[in-house]
Amino acid sequence: MPVVLFDDALPTLVRILAAHGGAPFVEQGTILRDATGRLTFFSRDPLPAAEPNDTTSPGDQGGDYCSSSQSDPLAKHIVDALGAYARPDRPVVYPDESGASPLLDSPERIPVQVGDLFCRLIDRRIVGAGWLAEPSTTLMFPPRLVFASLKGGVGRSTALTVVAADLARRNRNVLVVDLDLEAPGLGHLMLDDDRSPEYGVIDFLVENGVGGVDDDRLATFVGTSQLTGPDGGRVDVMPAIGRRSAASPENVIAKLSRAMLEDVDDNGSVSVGQQVSLMIERVAARGSYDAVLIDSRAGLAELAAPAVTGLGATVLLFGTAQTQTIEGYRALFSALQLLAQRDRMSGHSAEWRTALRPVYAKASLNVETEERFRDDLYELYSEYLYDAEDEDEGEAVLESLRFTRDDKSAPHWPLVIPFNQAFVEFDPARVPGQLTAPFYEQSFRPLLDAVDDILASASAETES
Repeated sequence: MPVVLFDDALPTLVRILAAHGGAPFVEQGTILRDATGRLTFFSRDPLPAAEPNDTTSPGDQGGDYCSSSQSDPLAKHIVDALGAYARPDRPVVYPDESGASPLLDSPERIPVQVGDLFCRLIDRRIVGAGWLAEPSTTLMFPPRLVFASLKGGVGRSTALTVVAADLARRNRNVLVVDLDLEAPGLGHLMLDDDRSPEYGVIDFLVENGVGGVDDDRLATFVGTSQLTGPDGGRVDVMPAIGRRSAASPENVIAKLSRAMLEDVDDNGSVSVGQQVSLMIERVAARGSYDAVLIDSRAGLAELAAPAVTGLGATVLLFGTAQTQTIEGYRALFSALQLLAQRDRMSGHSAEWRTALRPVYAKASLNVETEERFRDDLYELYSEYLYDAEDEDEGEAVLESLRFTRDDKSAPHWPLVIPFNQAFVEFDPARVPGQLTAPFYEQSFRPLLDAVDDILASASAETES
């Protein structure tokens, strides 16, 4: 028998369960995947009665009975087939066993399609659990805009800096938050050394987890950027690290490891995503901001999850017209599809999907390339984020999320930033002229107009 690996384990288990009890047996139960990847099936059906030649006594099959390969043929089949990916001591748990009931109806369950079947999966993770958190559907005020990407070097931080400068030039007050904690740099783009605050986001998360951060200390985490002009709006920046970390760089990695831990208070654990959201809410309440711009951690790391799904923000997904971009977003969108399916199963519309907006960065302005990239994005959104047609009824599902390929207002339609050689060595802290309107206007005006529309729409919705 071939060795079963991670990708094979869940499909193999579902096939075994379907052969044993049919599709209802699979769909009504719950599969638990633990932190190592081992699988246990929680059955909603009771343990079958013992066969006449079964040596297990009837009293051994009730109450605290735990199925095993010795006493249950289904359990034996699972252990034999899955090998290391079956929990050997308890591959099947029946409803009258200890701990079964809560998991059978847990809100953590995610509907996962395996072939023609759906199973309900609870995926317990140590790292990456942030991607399983319920996406925020609450629009925040001031409106939040996340700049995200799966790879660095696509102009994400440059675009954020330009947007902040343009908003300030038009008398808007902006709060900028650097959540790219493992590759801090936004502070150096937007703050002179003498404007850098004493502390940054990493310090906030560490100190808040130990003794808390009082309101009167919040000002020590925020610096006012040189982008703030005498006749324009204000740009405040909460960098990843502040002056204290710059003076003691040997502590940065030690603090970073602690900044990514859950907090535990009297009400239970507080995830990193919840800590970040509350931090932004508290800092934003200090000033009369028109927008909050957030630089996200690149990639699929744990810290990227709260920025993409947990902040009630519009998320600009930067990428270039390359296969690596499309395949990277395929991994992200397929994970988000599971969250949308969980929402739909609970009777929610999963409107948060409309807040994911792609940005075609460093565009060559080759028409054929742009059309191919746009088609690729439409196929991705259609497969993973948009709702499918109801094949049984032949008509749209009520409150479904669907768009046509050529709908320019649809979430999949990319915003375009043309490639400009002048931005390759972007360093406005040393070359302030790089943030004058004539310098960035030609490349960034379409993005800036789109940001205006996004912020206006978000403000209107929160006010209503």
